[in-house]
This record gives sequence, C-alpha cells and structure tokens, in this order.
Amino acid sequence: VKNPFSEEVLQKVKEDEISLMMNSLYALHDKLAQVAGEHECGSSIQRNLTVQEAAAYLKNLDPEYESVLNTALQWILKSGEDVGIKCLSNDPNEMDVINVTDVKYLESTSPKMSFRCRFRRAFVNVTHRLSLLLLGIAMVWGVLHYMKYRWAKEEEETRQMYDMVVKIIDVLRSHSEACSENKDLQPYMPILHVRDSLIPPQDRRKMRKVWNRAVDFLAANESRVRTETRRIGGAEFLVWKWMQPSAACDKILVIPSKVWQGQAFHLDRRNSPPNSLTPCLKIRNMFDPVMEIGDHWHLAIQEAILEKCSDNDGIVHIAVDKNSREGCVYVKCLSPEYAGKAFKALHGSWFDGKLVTVKYLRLDRYHHRFPQALTCNTPLKPSNKHMNSMSHLRLRTGTTNSQGGS
Repeated sequence: VKNPFSEEVLQKVKEDEISLMMNSLYALHDKLAQVAGEHECGSSIQRNLTVQEAAAYLKNLDPEYESVLNTALQWILKSGEDVGIKCLSNDPNEMDVINVTDVKYLESTSPKMSFRCRFRRAFVNVTHRLSLLLLGIAMVWGVLHYMKYRWAKEEEETRQMYDMVVKIIDVLRSHSEACSENKDLQPYMPILHVRDSLIPPQDRRKMRKVWNRAVDFLAANESRVRTETRRIGGAEFLVWKWMQPSAACDKILVIPSKVWQGQAFHLDRRNSPPNSLTPCLKIRNMFDPVMEIGDHWHLAIQEAILEKCSDNDGIVHIAVDKNSREGCVYVKCLSPEYAGKAFKALHGSWFDGKLVTVKYLRLDRYHHRFPQALTCNTPLKPSNKHMNSMSHLRLRTGTTNSQGGS
C-alpha cells in the first residue's frame, strides 16, 4: 500500500507537532516560574503544580496544548538537561524520574520574582549573613575580653598573695622578736589568729582565695615558717612558728656583705662638680653582674641607695642595669637640688668593697632610656627602718679605714 502523504507533507506535520509541543512548554514554563516566584516571595504556599493542574491550565490556553503534554514530558525526561521544568514523583527521595507515568508534580527551577521581591530577599540574606558575622565577632571579642579580665584578675590575686606572704612573715618575725624579749609569750601563733589580725572581718570572704594561696605558698616555699598542731584552750589549732633567729640576733651575729663602708674622700671644689642642672644621676661600681646570685638581687641595690640617701626625700625612680659590666644604676630625683644631695651622699663612698662614682645625666637621655620615669613623681622610701646597709658601719671601722686609705 502506498503512503498517501508525500515526504514534504509528513515533514510539515512533524514540524507543526514540534512547534505545538514547544509552545506548550513555553507556556507551562512561564506558569511554573510564576508559581515558584510567588512561593519564594511568601505570597503562596504552593511551589509546584500537579500534572492535572498543568493539563487544565494548558487546556484553558489551547485545547491542543493538552494533547501534547505527555509528549512534552517525555521529551524533558529524555533530554536530561535543565530546561527550567523539573519533573517530580510522589516519593521525595526519588531524585530522577524516568517514566512519564511516575510524574506527579511539575516545578520550575528558575522562579520568576519581581524586582521588589528580589531586593527584599537580597537584603534579608545580606542582613542575615552580616548578623552572623557580627555575632561571631562579638563572641570572639567577648572571649578575648573575658580572657583579658581573667588574666588581670589572676595577676592581681598573685600580687595580693605575695603581699599577704610578706605581711605574714613580718607578723611572725615580730612575734619571734617579742618572744626573745618576753619569755612568757608562746613561740608560735595560731594560723587563724594571724588571718584575723591581717584581714578585716568584712573582707575575709573576698580574700579567702588569696589567703589560702598564701598559706600554700608558705608551706611549699618558706623554710623559716614551720606549721605545727598545738592544743590551745582545749582545742587543737594549726600554728605557725618562726624558725629564724630574731632581727636583734641577726644584727649581732651576722654581718651582711653588701653594706656601705665609709667615705673614700671628702668632696671639695676639686672633686665635686658645680650645682646640678639636671635631676638625673648615673652611679657606677654598685655591683658586679657576674658575682650576683638570685633573681631579686637588684632590689638590695635599690634599697641600699635609698638607705644611703634616707635624708633625701627627692628620689622618684631607680633603675639597675643588671647587664652593666660597670655596675651602673640610674637615679632620677624631683629636682636638680635633690640630685645634688644624692650626689654628695653617694660619690666617693665604698660599697661592698667597690668605690662608687657618680656623674650627672641629661634629663632627655634619661627619659629616652627609661620612658616610664616620665610620670614618676612620688618619692621612694626604704622598705623598712632597719637600715641594713648602714647598720654595720661601726662594726666595720677597721675595714673602712683600710679601704679609705687605699
């Protein structure tokens, strides 16, 4: 049987069918994009259309569109490309639908939204991300601020702990000296009584941690303080006992090595410079860095200078150059007059077997080397009244004279 249609007619029929199918897809694409856009903008809860709803929509546009819907869906599934329409089944876990009969929903992959909607979504998205960024920055800043606060608090508690240790040692040493003069006193002190004498009642709860740290520090690092258990008034107490001889015995039996040993020569116009124009001094031969022992030996040097200039209330800053081969110490006074007094007290003196010499130093050079001295205006005082570096001059008269003559 011969084909009643020529090839040109068949080609024309095929092209008409393809054109009809593509027109239906264009119309369906626009509808699905509009539905998805309304859903993204929040004006509709429906993001897709069922196959029946899509067929009804195409039928309203053109009855012929409905007839080619299955063919169009089959073409979408076989093409494997993103044409803007996504076929879905009832199973949400099934990503790729193969058969047309399994297609239940049609959804747009490129929602159509108005400029206002897109701007609002972009603004919300940027605001949300910016809020997350600011929240992260705030959390990091908060953690750093808290760590800084904790470090500062730890340093403050450590400083208070060391201050408390010094106070406890002073109390125990004073009690030991009092016991050497009054034999009726017990040579120990209850720990709680020491605490009550040092910390007012209203501060004991706040200072509990500092006190406990001070007690632990003494137990682990202070060999002169011994902890014992004593029965006092029918109850047992932990007590402290000072194991070092009293300060009075120390002065008689022990002669410290670092003391002022007299004057090598008296100042006159030949060896004394004119009135000072600067409040700063540079002192040589106060120590030998190779021979010094410990971490805090420089504090004894500072103490010795303050004791030698005890009648001079104008010293506001002292810096010991620990690495100086010349044993240099730098001093700043309130005024050039005070610097002149310190010069006369220190220059030409013997200290620990060394001849101390002093010269004036320009104020700008001093501040360049020690910028922290710019704000120093409070006169420094010796830490105690024992004057340890001065108290043995009488016992060292022979040594002083021999060194002075040399």
